[in-house]
Amino acid sequence: MKKGIIYKVKKGETLESLADDFGVSVYELRCFHNNWCEDIRDQIGYDIWEGKELSVAKEKLSKEEVQQNKEEKYQEEKQQKQEQKEKEEEAKRTEQDNKYYVVDSAKCLCDKGAMPATLKVTSHTKVVFNSRDENKWAATVEDLQFKEGASCFGSCKVKNNNPCAFAPAGKWQKPYEKMKIMEKSALLETSYLMCSVGGKITIKHHGQSVKIGNSNLQRADAEVMNQILPGLDLQEFQADYDENQYYE
Repeated sequence: MKKGIIYKVKKGETLESLADDFGVSVYELRCFHNNWCEDIRDQIGYDIWEGKELSVAKEKLSKEEVQQNKEEKYQEEKQQKQEQKEKEEEAKRTEQDNKYYVVDSAKCLCDKGAMPATLKVTSHTKVVFNSRDENKWAATVEDLQFKEGASCFGSCKVKNNNPCAFAPAGKWQKPYEKMKIMEKSALLETSYLMCSVGGKITIKHHGQSVKIGNSNLQRADAEVMNQILPGLDLQEFQADYDENQYYE
């Protein structure tokens, strides 16, 4: 193994700057010196000083080589950040796939509370999702009230089972950013809200009601439905529907 050459530290130079100049990491620079210095008292830690003699593996790089290394390092870090961002976005998309939007009267749970609370939408009166009730407004990040009032979650574990004193710590987290209602992001089943007392509020039920329409009936698997409901002849019902759907 090559012993290297001796380099005398100049004023203003640091381990970080010299590592760049020699095209190595700080760890590699330190280890090479410490492995080859003859006196253990000459070994270095995290600091160096003007006049300190270092054992280095090679001569300094040219300015062009140093700049090229910095550019390569920058591009590598940029690529890593981009890949990490893409992974996070993909994980978020996967988490939000096939999730329901949250609406007024959704049931919420606090991990420090004793009972569920009913979400109250007050941020707008513009958008209604799949529901037969006119007041089922879609919830947004700014809907921070519950219909039961301040003690909405019953007793609170953080307060030694005394009555809940809900106080939101900011807005809802993990909304669906691509869906805006009056410039506010819509909530999904996976959204959550922190309470300043210490609890975490999550969605137990999104609040939407299911209504079976004619298209659902026609697409239903008659054989499967007959097994689930033995008393129902869905095939006959579908046939009757086909014959009568054009008549009043």
